[in-house]
Amino acid sequence: MRKLCILLGVWLACILLSAPATADELELVVNGVDGAMLENVQARIQSFRISGNSRLSRRRLERIAADAEPQAKAALRPFGYYHAEVRSELVEVADRSWQIILNVDKGPPIIISDYSVKLIGDGREDPGLLEWQADWPLTDGRILNQVRWEELKEVALGLSSAHGYLNAVFSEQEIRLDLVNNGASLSLTLDTGMQALMGTVVFNQDIVNPLVLENLPRFSEGQAYDEWLLEQFRLDLWRTGYFDNVEVVEERRLEEVPPRVNLVVNMTERKRNTYQGSLGYGTDTGIRLQAMWSRHLLSHRGDILDVGVGWQELRNELQFRTTYRQPRTVAARQYWTAELAFKTLDQKFKIRPGDVLEDSVTIAEGSVYDYSFKPGWLRVRGLKQGRQQIFEHWFAQFLKETNSFSPSAELPPESPFVTLLNDPEVQISQPSETLALGVSWDWPMVRGSGFQTVGRTHRAHVFTSSTALGSDLDFTQAYFSSRWNTLWSDRWKFLIRGEVGYTDADVLEREVDADGRPALLSVTELPYLYRFKAGGSQSVRGYGFEDLSNNNVGSNNIITASAELEYRFLDDWSAAVFFDTGNAFNDWDEMKLKKGVGVGIRWYSIAGPIRLDFATALDEPDRPWRIHFTIGTPLL
Repeated sequence: MRKLCILLGVWLACILLSAPATADELELVVNGVDGAMLENVQARIQSFRISGNSRLSRRRLERIAADAEPQAKAALRPFGYYHAEVRSELVEVADRSWQIILNVDKGPPIIISDYSVKLIGDGREDPGLLEWQADWPLTDGRILNQVRWEELKEVALGLSSAHGYLNAVFSEQEIRLDLVNNGASLSLTLDTGMQALMGTVVFNQDIVNPLVLENLPRFSEGQAYDEWLLEQFRLDLWRTGYFDNVEVVEERRLEEVPPRVNLVVNMTERKRNTYQGSLGYGTDTGIRLQAMWSRHLLSHRGDILDVGVGWQELRNELQFRTTYRQPRTVAARQYWTAELAFKTLDQKFKIRPGDVLEDSVTIAEGSVYDYSFKPGWLRVRGLKQGRQQIFEHWFAQFLKETNSFSPSAELPPESPFVTLLNDPEVQISQPSETLALGVSWDWPMVRGSGFQTVGRTHRAHVFTSSTALGSDLDFTQAYFSSRWNTLWSDRWKFLIRGEVGYTDADVLEREVDADGRPALLSVTELPYLYRFKAGGSQSVRGYGFEDLSNNNVGSNNIITASAELEYRFLDDWSAAVFFDTGNAFNDWDEMKLKKGVGVGIRWYSIAGPIRLDFATALDEPDRPWRIHFTIGTPLL
């Protein structure tokens, strides 16, 4: 009997499933409101369309339409409309297909007649909360908007939590309505309570020496709790390269006076070896290839080794570099560093009669080989209670450079340039060995990603080489650069950058007559590794990559500047207009800044921004246009 019942049930289910659907459809149409109010009406009534196997009687449809009227009225009250009139209409648009049309008259809104927004507690002078209070939008004469009221309260609690006021509550939150006179009075008081302090930090790991991690936090015990610093702490732990997963658990002891937040950090070890390769292309540099191997943890001391090799089509440039870093176990965030590098590239020695780049004549060609060893000491300095950091690097660099140039085969024997090159006092091949002592600073303050990237980055260095230290050459160089990204709105961004560099190295100068036009040979004795060059997609657009320097082989000094206005027309696409100026030169009295202008397109892809620029060189005859296209990372 039981089996028979089961078979009968299966048979009935099959019949029902195979039966043709006779669906009724019901759609809701709302007139008189739009935007957030329309969405709230639709959400309040919930079901606007009924389909499937549902069958609706006329009586049920009329009841649904009648029920929709008070629901629509209630949905408008959070937006300040308490006297709305709603009239429903039931329309059959097709066989078994219906519409409920709601015609809404919002009526007069509730107007705010009085408001009070107060801050009490330790956070009453907090800049972020004071700004929130000053920007309060629900003021006298405005329409009451309870949705916005709730959003503003959430913002205040979020700011309070981010700045360490973890016990913040609203001691008063009241909206008093006068429906007769269509008025409202608001009272809101945020009691921030006491500011929480950072407590102890416990690292649960046996991957590296605990002393390596002790100085990693940008905050100290007893410092005010800061949500941003905690996020940076997580990122800093991940950036060490030692760990695969990092979990920072907050143990909030809010009942204490003052409240404290202890941290427990759980970590898992990362794979010790990483292999990377990349392929890039730029109209300035041609094809770029690069490969890297990173050993993230050589020992329990936390030391790291990176090895990279790269090749660039332009000038057949080849680089090899290996860097080593070991944390110091001292009461500051410090590291021992070392770098071993080799670089070679083909170089053309050019001279030009007059001041037109297109008139340049190649008088010699050759290759440059640089071998360098750079031990140093890196210190991370915290500013503004850890919200900013300066990376200060003291170093010594031993550089051995060899180069050789031969007269260009294109020069006729009677050329004045051949005569110049045969002058025994003109030595364009200058092998040297130098020992430079110096310091560099890197000060990044950048946040966001893609188009929303904002902030600024400053870089600077000073170093000197002296024969008193055993070098072949005496010179000193100082350099500073700065980049600023500022958002004007969700769609407009302004970018400015500039750099200035100075070197006091000796310069060889000779002037030769070339068909009645003077041509100047101006060559610094500065090693090629330290010479400045300008021009290209990252410098002065409209000119070739590193084409702006004395005789195409680099100069003692540099000045460049750029201003760019960018407009985002799609989520990941923007257009730009820009103006660049600058040059690299040996003589400040003969400084001639080149200028370029143009337009560009930016695509903010997952791999980073891809840039396409069209620029014209304002100081060249006929103002030729040049395309600058960059994709992929720079060479090493």
